[in-house]
Amino acid sequence: MTSPPVTFYTTAELAREAGVTRRTVMHYAELGLLTPDQVTASGRALYGPYALRLLRDVMDLRALGVPLDEVRDMVILRRATHTLDGTYRRDWTRADIPLSDERLRVIHARLRLLLGAYERQAEGLARFDRWLTKRFTGGDVEPLVLEDGEG
Repeated sequence: MTSPPVTFYTTAELAREAGVTRRTVMHYAELGLLTPDQVTASGRALYGPYALRLLRDVMDLRALGVPLDEVRDMVILRRATHTLDGTYRRDWTRADIPLSDERLRVIHARLRLLLGAYERQAEGLARFDRWLTKRFTGGDVEPLVLEDGEG
């Protein structure tokens, strides 16, 4: 059984899908946070489906205050462990990850900080979301539901 062909985004299409400007995508590419999955003979950058997820991740991590060098390392780690379409590669090995153990320790420490903050804030944020939903929509909008089913 063959996989369906991968659809690629141009810079403008990727930006539109992510809700950012073309310049934002180009800026992140210049910084090495996004890398094209293909480049046409004319030099046009093309991004695979997983690039959209990575772009959204970059924006989220930056919004959370993660420094650019750590965001870049997180993107490198994700690209090493996932295919172009975003499927997790179960066959990846440590050799596939071009980051030193020290850089991986930094990523791990940052992720633990973010997870700890999320866990401390999750209940309060969900409560505020429910209150604001009722206050400003009359309760017509579905409240935020957390992954563990609480909301």
